[in-house]
Amino acid sequence: MHSSRLAQQRPRAPDSAAGACGKPGQDTLLLLLPVKRASDIIYGARYARRLQEWGIKVCVSLLHVTPAPRRCADGLPRHSANECDALDLATQHMMHEAGLYLSRSHIDFSTHIFAGEPLFTILDTAELLGCHEVVLPAHKQGGWPRRFSGGLAGKLARGSRGTTILLANHEGVSSPVPV
Repeated sequence: MHSSRLAQQRPRAPDSAAGACGKPGQDTLLLLLPVKRASDIIYGARYARRLQEWGIKVCVSLLHVTPAPRRCADGLPRHSANECDALDLATQHMMHEAGLYLSRSHIDFSTHIFAGEPLFTILDTAELLGCHEVVLPAHKQGGWPRRFSGGLAGKLARGSRGTTILLANHEGVSSPVPV
């Protein structure tokens, strides 16, 4: 008699961890898509759509990281009202456009805007939201996959405590980030 074992699959969070993205009784793969520019959404959205075509339920968390406010000598943040308003409007518009792109693809999503250092903010957000994968754009610049934003992808892969860091190209094909 021949016995076979199923390959172990990566555990997915039950929908209670997925928040509003899942449905009771159905597992959901939680993806974090850091968005630096509006065009970045294409890579991760196509990856998410591919997963859905394969029958995998996904929920996307869009993340934009803004620079931390500068501090005065007394340690309090220094804000210029015009700078904050312009940044907030531009960021909100970009995240709205990203959300529209995901909506047209029938992908559940949520948006998050945090201030801080990108490396730590992305890692902390992925852990806080219980994301299984962080999907970064692999811009075609001579060779695929290329490192995102000066080695950020490699730093994320080395600093991750359980989240898989992937690079997705313009067709939604992903590859793990070399550590």
